[in-house]
Amino acid sequence: MIVTVLHGSPRKGKNSDTLVDYFLSGLNYLEEHNINHFYLNELEISPCQGCLSCAEYPHSCRIIDDMQSIYESYKTSNIIVWASPMYWGYITAQLKLVQDRMEALAWSGFEDKIFVVILTYRHHYQSTASMFQRIAPHFNIDLHILECCTYDKETKKDVPVSEINDKIKEAYQLGLKIGNKK
Repeated sequence: MIVTVLHGSPRKGKNSDTLVDYFLSGLNYLEEHNINHFYLNELEISPCQGCLSCAEYPHSCRIIDDMQSIYESYKTSNIIVWASPMYWGYITAQLKLVQDRMEALAWSGFEDKIFVVILTYRHHYQSTASMFQRIAPHFNIDLHILECCTYDKETKKDVPVSEINDKIKEAYQLGLKIGNKK
Protein backbone atom coordinates (compact mmCIF):
# COMPACT_ATOMS: atom_id res chain seq x y z
CA MET A 1 0.00 0.00 0.00
CA ILE A 2 1.00 3.60 -0.52
CA VAL A 3 0.55 6.00 2.39
CA THR A 4 0.52 9.81 2.44
CA VAL A 5 1.16 11.35 5.86
CA LEU A 6 0.17 14.99 6.30
CA HIS A 7 2.00 16.23 9.40
CA GLY A 8 0.06 19.28 10.53
CA SER A 9 2.07 20.18 13.60
CA PRO A 10 4.62 23.00 13.37
CA ARG A 11 6.57 21.10 16.06
CA LYS A 12 8.21 18.20 14.26
CA GLY A 13 8.53 14.97 16.24
CA LYS A 14 6.12 15.91 19.02
CA ASN A 15 2.79 14.41 20.12
CA SER A 16 0.87 13.92 16.87
CA ASP A 17 4.04 12.74 15.08
CA THR A 18 4.69 10.25 17.89
CA LEU A 19 1.27 8.67 17.38
CA VAL A 20 1.88 8.61 13.61
CA ASP A 21 5.14 6.73 14.23
CA TYR A 22 3.36 4.07 16.31
CA PHE A 23 0.57 3.77 13.74
CA LEU A 24 3.13 3.27 10.95
CA SER A 25 5.03 0.70 13.02
CA GLY A 26 1.86 -1.34 13.32
CA LEU A 27 1.02 -0.85 9.65
CA ASN A 28 4.49 -2.00 8.61
CA TYR A 29 4.57 -5.00 10.96
CA LEU A 30 3.80 -7.62 8.31
CA GLU A 31 5.00 -5.74 5.25
CA GLU A 32 6.79 -2.47 4.53
CA HIS A 33 4.63 0.09 2.79
CA ASN A 34 5.61 3.05 0.64
CA ILE A 35 5.19 6.09 2.89
CA ASN A 36 5.32 9.71 1.73
CA HIS A 37 5.74 12.22 4.57
CA PHE A 38 4.76 15.86 4.17
CA TYR A 39 5.79 18.18 7.00
CA LEU A 40 3.43 20.99 6.11
CA ASN A 41 5.19 23.67 8.14
CA GLU A 42 8.23 23.24 5.87
CA LEU A 43 6.28 23.64 2.62
CA GLU A 44 5.17 26.67 0.64
CA ILE A 45 1.41 26.30 0.27
CA SER A 46 -0.84 29.20 -0.64
CA PRO A 47 -4.43 29.40 0.58
CA CYS A 48 -7.32 28.46 -1.67
CA GLN A 49 -8.57 31.49 -3.60
CA GLY A 50 -12.09 30.16 -4.12
CA CYS A 51 -11.78 30.74 -7.87
CA LEU A 52 -13.33 27.35 -8.71
CA SER A 53 -10.99 26.80 -11.65
CA CYS A 54 -10.69 23.28 -10.21
CA ALA A 55 -14.38 22.74 -11.00
CA GLU A 56 -13.54 22.69 -14.69
CA TYR A 57 -12.00 19.64 -16.33
CA PRO A 58 -9.24 18.46 -15.77
CA HIS A 59 -10.02 19.48 -12.17
CA SER A 60 -6.68 20.93 -11.19
CA CYS A 61 -5.74 23.86 -9.01
CA ARG A 62 -4.40 26.89 -10.84
CA ILE A 63 -2.02 27.68 -7.96
CA ILE A 64 1.38 26.11 -8.55
CA ASP A 65 3.23 25.51 -5.29
CA ASP A 66 4.24 22.62 -3.01
CA MET A 67 0.65 21.39 -2.97
CA GLN A 68 1.30 19.78 -6.37
CA SER A 69 3.46 17.07 -4.77
CA ILE A 70 0.75 16.41 -2.18
CA TYR A 71 -1.86 16.04 -4.94
CA GLU A 72 0.29 13.49 -6.76
CA SER A 73 0.96 11.50 -3.61
CA TYR A 74 -2.70 11.63 -2.56
CA LYS A 75 -3.92 10.34 -5.91
CA THR A 76 -1.71 7.24 -5.77
CA SER A 77 -2.17 6.53 -2.05
CA ASN A 78 -4.46 3.99 -0.44
CA ILE A 79 -4.13 5.55 3.01
CA ILE A 80 -4.08 9.22 3.97
CA VAL A 81 -2.96 10.10 7.48
CA TRP A 82 -4.13 13.50 8.69
CA ALA A 83 -2.16 14.29 11.89
CA SER A 84 -2.58 17.45 13.89
CA PRO A 85 -2.72 18.95 17.34
CA MET A 86 -5.85 20.96 18.02
CA TYR A 87 -5.47 24.72 18.25
CA TRP A 88 -8.62 26.41 19.52
CA GLY A 89 -10.53 23.18 18.92
CA TYR A 90 -9.50 22.73 15.29
CA ILE A 91 -6.59 21.50 13.18
CA THR A 92 -3.53 23.70 12.70
CA ALA A 93 -3.46 26.42 10.06
CA GLN A 94 -0.89 24.39 8.13
CA LEU A 95 -3.23 21.39 7.79
CA LYS A 96 -6.24 23.61 7.17
CA LEU A 97 -4.44 25.12 4.15
CA VAL A 98 -4.02 21.63 2.70
CA GLN A 99 -7.58 20.66 3.56
CA ASP A 100 -8.95 23.73 1.75
CA ARG A 101 -6.77 23.10 -1.29
CA MET A 102 -8.13 19.52 -1.51
CA GLU A 103 -11.13 21.13 -3.21
CA ALA A 104 -9.25 20.50 -6.46
CA LEU A 105 -9.52 16.73 -5.82
CA ALA A 106 -13.08 16.83 -4.52
CA TRP A 107 -14.32 16.85 -8.11
CA SER A 108 -12.42 13.67 -8.94
CA GLY A 109 -9.75 11.65 -7.15
CA PHE A 110 -10.56 12.39 -3.50
CA GLU A 111 -12.73 9.32 -2.95
CA ASP A 112 -12.20 5.66 -2.02
CA LYS A 113 -9.35 6.13 0.44
CA ILE A 114 -8.62 5.00 3.96
CA PHE A 115 -8.33 8.04 6.23
CA VAL A 116 -6.51 7.82 9.54
CA VAL A 117 -7.10 11.03 11.46
CA ILE A 118 -4.77 11.47 14.44
CA LEU A 119 -5.69 14.33 16.74
CA THR A 120 -3.95 15.44 19.91
CA TYR A 121 -5.74 17.97 22.06
CA ARG A 122 -5.97 19.67 25.42
CA HIS A 123 -9.69 20.42 25.57
CA HIS A 124 -11.59 19.74 22.31
CA TYR A 125 -11.25 17.72 19.12
CA GLN A 126 -14.90 17.12 18.18
CA SER A 127 -15.24 19.81 15.51
CA THR A 128 -12.50 18.25 13.41
CA ALA A 129 -13.71 14.69 14.03
CA SER A 130 -17.25 15.62 13.02
CA MET A 131 -16.05 17.26 9.78
CA PHE A 132 -14.32 14.03 8.74
CA GLN A 133 -17.37 11.99 9.82
CA ARG A 134 -19.62 14.20 7.64
CA ILE A 135 -17.54 13.87 4.46
CA ALA A 136 -16.58 10.19 4.78
CA PRO A 137 -19.85 8.69 3.46
CA HIS A 138 -20.01 11.14 0.55
CA PHE A 139 -16.51 10.20 -0.66
CA ASN A 140 -16.67 6.49 0.29
CA ILE A 141 -13.86 6.96 2.82
CA ASP A 142 -12.97 4.23 5.32
CA LEU A 143 -12.51 6.54 8.31
CA HIS A 144 -10.50 5.86 11.47
CA ILE A 145 -10.14 8.59 14.10
CA LEU A 146 -7.60 8.35 16.91
CA GLU A 147 -7.85 11.17 19.43
CA CYS A 148 -5.59 11.69 22.41
CA CYS A 149 -5.97 14.18 25.24
CA THR A 150 -2.55 15.49 26.24
CA TYR A 151 -3.70 17.52 29.23
CA ASP A 152 -4.33 16.42 32.79
CA LYS A 153 -7.28 18.45 34.03
CA GLU A 154 -6.54 17.62 37.68
CA THR A 155 -2.93 18.79 37.69
CA LYS A 156 -3.48 21.33 34.90
CA LYS A 157 -0.33 20.09 33.17
CA ASP A 158 0.44 18.86 29.69
CA VAL A 159 1.24 15.17 29.34
CA PRO A 160 3.50 14.02 26.50
CA VAL A 161 2.03 11.28 24.31
CA SER A 162 5.07 9.15 25.12
CA GLU A 163 3.58 8.78 28.64
CA ILE A 164 0.08 7.80 27.45
CA ASN A 165 0.59 4.09 26.91
CA ASP A 166 -3.02 3.21 26.04
CA LYS A 167 -3.01 5.67 23.13
CA ILE A 168 0.40 4.49 21.92
CA LYS A 169 -0.95 0.94 21.93
CA GLU A 170 -4.16 2.05 20.21
CA ALA A 171 -2.17 3.75 17.42
CA TYR A 172 -0.04 0.64 16.91
CA GLN A 173 -3.08 -1.65 16.96
CA LEU A 174 -4.87 0.53 14.40
CA GLY A 175 -1.84 0.21 12.12
CA LEU A 176 -1.88 -3.58 12.55
CA LYS A 177 -5.60 -3.73 11.80
CA ILE A 178 -5.37 -1.67 8.62
CA GLY A 179 -2.19 -3.46 7.52
CA ASN A 180 -3.96 -6.81 7.83
CA LYS A 181 -6.97 -5.65 5.75
CA LYS A 182 -5.25 -5.75 2.41
